[in-house]
Amino acid sequence: MFKQAWNIILLIVAVLMVLVGLVTFLLPIPFGIVLLVMGIAMLMMVSPPVRRRFHRLRIRYPSLDRHLTSIEPHLPVALQKILRPDNVG
Repeated sequence: MFKQAWNIILLIVAVLMVLVGLVTFLLPIPFGIVLLVMGIAMLMMVSPPVRRRFHRLRIRYPSLDRHLTSIEPHLPVALQKILRPDNVG
């Protein structure tokens, strides 16, 4: 029960972060990009459909896959597990 409530809270926070990131994307300070990336990462943690869609994008765009593969070792372990191509979930 607690885990389900936690996932719902994370989902709401992630959606809000993505929405605020989209609104602030064009500001001179690149704060919107940070919010977008964090929000999408959180959505991938709690939503298997978002995770599957993201992995389909990696397959469709090899350049995106190469860039993500090159930065994965520098990310936190939890985010590495989410971004890993074999973790479609």
